[in-house]
Amino acid sequence: MNKPPSQAKTVVEELIAFWQFHRGFDANISSFAKYVGVSRDTAYRWLNRKAIPKEKKIRQIKEWLANNA
Repeated sequence: MNKPPSQAKTVVEELIAFWQFHRGFDANISSFAKYVGVSRDTAYRWLNRKAIPKEKKIRQIKEWLANNA
């Protein structure tokens, strides 16, 4: 029996999908990082699956995705 993915992993996958689709268009990692309140390096670690955001950041990522989708 497989465990369902955690909410953080699901949100990170949504963020990665968004970034892959919008890369080269209007996506800006600096503005995203500023909105969420993290460094660009942290945002890139999430996008490269090297780190998982904490619960507070997950809510901010969801808000950002909703406002930019």
